[in-house]
Amino acid sequence: MTCVRCQHESCKRFGYFGKRRVQRWRCTSCSATFADPGAPAYVRPAHSTDPELFAQAITLMLEGMSIRAISRFTGLHKQTILSLMNTASEKARLLLDAKIQNISPRYVQMDELWGFVHTKEHNLGYDDPGEWGNAYLWLAMDSETKLIISHVIGARSGINAFRIAGDLRARTIGRYQITTDQLKSYISAIREWFGKDVDYGQLYKVYGKITTSDWYGSGRVLGAVPRAKIGKPDYSRISTSHIERANLTVRMHLRRLTRLTNAFSKSLDNHKAAVTLYIAFYNFCRGHQTHKGASPAMAAGLTDHVWTIAELLSVQQRSK
Repeated sequence: MTCVRCQHESCKRFGYFGKRRVQRWRCTSCSATFADPGAPAYVRPAHSTDPELFAQAITLMLEGMSIRAISRFTGLHKQTILSLMNTASEKARLLLDAKIQNISPRYVQMDELWGFVHTKEHNLGYDDPGEWGNAYLWLAMDSETKLIISHVIGARSGINAFRIAGDLRARTIGRYQITTDQLKSYISAIREWFGKDVDYGQLYKVYGKITTSDWYGSGRVLGAVPRAKIGKPDYSRISTSHIERANLTVRMHLRRLTRLTNAFSKSLDNHKAAVTLYIAFYNFCRGHQTHKGASPAMAAGLTDHVWTIAELLSVQQRSK
């Protein structure tokens, strides 16, 4: 056995980890202790949960069930489910960083999806933690393959427009067309990261007045006006229809973002973990009707089959 710290091969067995009795080793050179690298990648020493139950709990979460509902269904404690979610989210992050690279889209659509952590913005007190309040989910999606290339969580501000534009630029190659809504922060962010090597247009929506007192959203959309901002975008492809439909999919699958429920996130870290996990699930594990059951990752040429949750949880082995 080779030590994971000093790479010496002078290691001896040193008992077991947890109820699953994962083999533990100790290096006689540097005294480091570590788990057997040959153990299942999705079961770390801190988790004694059965792998099948682990995958079942994550599947239920990604299909729209709340933490309490998963607890009732599986018998797992709420904190255990959250711990499993954070472990799975780390695997998802590694997968996205390893696979979503050098993408060559032709048309990208970007949008922001409203959400919040713990307390809605207008109910915040002056001494509430800074992570509470609005937590928009910024998405950038390939309009043709439906692959979500980039995502960022944060306020609807110029800083986060800059962050997602930079992440999109880092994960893609070539010149392509980008469409966003009329948020002004996108213009400077895309110009900063892409320069003139992009065809960029914005879709300006015209809203009517709200006629009822019990409606909390915006008014009815009366029309949409495409406007070119950088380069020469194809006016027939200046649209946000695909990304807005993806927003609905996210809300239906991710309980934390479903409107008018009490299943909202209570901490920003858990919110980010849940979103990252879902993005990986959406790209690799969920068949898309547009592609006749193939996943967006398959349509983009990143894999040759729809992944199972177990494969997603074993991402360290698959992403190399």
